[in-house]
Amino acid sequence: MAGGSAELDLTVAAAGNTDVVRAKMRTLEMLNIADGIEDILITLDTQYHLIRPLGTRGGKGLFLYLALSKSRANLGMARHQLRMIESSIEI
Repeated sequence: MAGGSAELDLTVAAAGNTDVVRAKMRTLEMLNIADGIEDILITLDTQYHLIRPLGTRGGKGLFLYLALSKSRANLGMARHQLRMIESSIEI
């Protein structure tokens, strides 16, 4: 894990977001939706939180997580950059 700050404990964020991803995957399975999750966006008053499960072989159960300042972030660019990062990861 990289990053983090006094305001954001990545250990807590990783555990909580793991639960979010698992819950969404279970829900899709129960609804018989075969699509994969591209990303999950959580919008807070002042932040965006992006979760991108890795779709690469060997990446099952892993995800990228990005927390952004809502007033400074470009959400489209952030999603694009996460896609680029995912495509460059070798597991």
